[in-house]
Amino acid sequence: MQIISGLVTFAAEDNDSVTPEWIKVAPRGRFTARDGRSFEVSPEALTERFNADGISIPVDLNHSTILKATKGDESPAYGWIEELQARSDGLYGRVKWLDRGRSVLAEKSHPYLSPAFGSTDSKGRATWLHSVALVATPAVAMPALASAQTNEEETTAMANKKIAQALGLSADVSEDDLLSAIANLRAKADATTALIDGAQSAMKTLSAEVGKTRNDRIERRIDDAIRAGTATPALRDFCVTLATLDEGMFDQFCAKMGTPFAYLSQSAISAERELQVLEQNRDRPVTLSTDAQRLAAQLGIDAKALL
Repeated sequence: MQIISGLVTFAAEDNDSVTPEWIKVAPRGRFTARDGRSFEVSPEALTERFNADGISIPVDLNHSTILKATKGDESPAYGWIEELQARSDGLYGRVKWLDRGRSVLAEKSHPYLSPAFGSTDSKGRATWLHSVALVATPAVAMPALASAQTNEEETTAMANKKIAQALGLSADVSEDDLLSAIANLRAKADATTALIDGAQSAMKTLSAEVGKTRNDRIERRIDDAIRAGTATPALRDFCVTLATLDEGMFDQFCAKMGTPFAYLSQSAISAERELQVLEQNRDRPVTLSTDAQRLAAQLGIDAKALL
């Protein structure tokens, strides 16, 4: 009987009240124990032998199944391995823990695992798994058995189930279907982003057009106000600022101002008087004064053109 003490998996740090359902029984391939012994494990071969036997494997304390049972002493099981599984990094077992097993793990008095192989071949390769023991001293330097952590594959499976649930898919959906659903969701997200970008661009264009239309309307209104005598050209900038902030306030300004500057755009004499003056001077020769002629000469203007 070949006993390898202390082949273990995860660190026991978090919740001591929970025991791991799956434990790593042994690593894959050839390895050397701390005492110098060399072993080789083929998870597939051991799993095949277990399935052929159809017998659960006991988890005991300090290899009592081997050391005590053969002498007739009591060697109770602390749990039963009901399934073996070959994984990429080694051999795993699914354990149905008994109360005494959960108690030992919670106390951390025997935090390591030690598999016992029923036999090995001439090259040191294990041919079948006899039992697994909880021990205090490991023979292989690995972390202690975790009572609150799951292995990587379990974690991945749990994460996939949660993702599937979030996507509204069945919990047992295949990984390929799950990846396909995620890809479709991403494609929809990209399409939505493109749609939003297009809408934002259209809004910017529309906003610019609306802004130009509003500015043109404000300019026309201010021109009308200046022509009506409500404001003067000197007040244009003030009127533009006021109307841009609030056209209603500009309306109130125009209503209160009235047309006090209307006279600036009106002739000093009436139309009748203007016609009368033109009639009276119809036949009178028009000449420029001496000062006007001198000014025209200084400006380089033909005096006749002024006439």
